[in-house]
Amino acid sequence: MKRLSVLLASGALAVSAQAVNWSKLADSPTGSVFSLDLDSIESSDINIIDEKSVENITVSIRRTYPAQKKPAQKNEVQANKENNIHHSDQQLLISCKDFSYYRRAYVNYGADNKVIKSWQSEKPILTTKDFTITTPNTIGRTIVEQACKNHEQAKQKA
Repeated sequence: MKRLSVLLASGALAVSAQAVNWSKLADSPTGSVFSLDLDSIESSDINIIDEKSVENITVSIRRTYPAQKKPAQKNEVQANKENNIHHSDQQLLISCKDFSYYRRAYVNYGADNKVIKSWQSEKPILTTKDFTITTPNTIGRTIVEQACKNHEQAKQKA
């Protein structure tokens, strides 16, 4: 079952691995870098059960973590294995109406680009309560606002 979830999450994020046009958006105080794949932004056909008239978009984002310190002792290697993430690719479903998002899937990679952990939502039906509303002047809000802005610009060009 774990292998199936890795395959599903990897499949959901395959777009981010293929159509890569990463645009750096923000640096966190802890040293992480957040980027948005501009080529992944598209309208979503996923309906939110309690808000049918809202257009949502899907996007792929990447969080690249700062380099990890080398463990001092052998027994620390296993303890740090789960935390030794180089980058995480995530797929978000975004509502530009209220600048909220729902994380649909993620894949965490080590420095060798091997999958450490993956997850994909199994929720068949979403409501507005499943979404996280972003706070102004945060990295989350910056990501959502930029994705919405790029999507709106692309719609106007078409």
